[in-house]
Amino acid sequence: MKITNVSFFTAHLKLKEPYTIAYETISSAPNIFLKLETNNDITGFGCAAPDLAVTGETYQSVQKVIEEIIKPTLIGVDPLRFTYQLNKLKPHLLNQSSAMAMVDMALYDILGKYARLPIYKILGGFRDRIKTSITIGILSTEETLIKAKEFTSKGFKILKIKGGCNVDEDIERMIKIRETIGPNIDLRFDANQGYTV
Repeated sequence: MKITNVSFFTAHLKLKEPYTIAYETISSAPNIFLKLETNNDITGFGCAAPDLAVTGETYQSVQKVIEEIIKPTLIGVDPLRFTYQLNKLKPHLLNQSSAMAMVDMALYDILGKYARLPIYKILGGFRDRIKTSITIGILSTEETLIKAKEFTSKGFKILKIKGGCNVDEDIERMIKIRETIGPNIDLRFDANQGYTV
């Protein structure tokens, strides 16, 4: 099997409601979708969500590396040798982690489709379910408590709370959440680069 075409398309995915973290509020998420086509009529897709503050990437820088690095490197290669292909790209994408992840996803997508297996089985199939969290962006304490009650009533067992703007307010908010939802819900806190230590 060979990769015969590398292309991408973009989408600004509108969020249901604005989402605030320590350094920004967003109402849409810009995404870049990589499309790898093969001579076996299998197409793999991957997605990059560049964020200058986190990954050092911009929407434009990811598009540029697709055209200048990813496309010329992957055209004509065997996508089933995905580790080899990723290792060829790695030195060129050291500061482009979402672009690298996008290629990784697309190559795994091809492998899964070729093998007719879901990726979790290709990766060993150890679990058939995982615990994950739902995230609450930075809101007032009252709004956060409303969201926490809403999500736990829907069955979520782990809440990830964003903060990072004011340590004292963050501590107060976390204490009030714990008092409101009780001891049986796991809490995570993410300051998103909002603290200096």
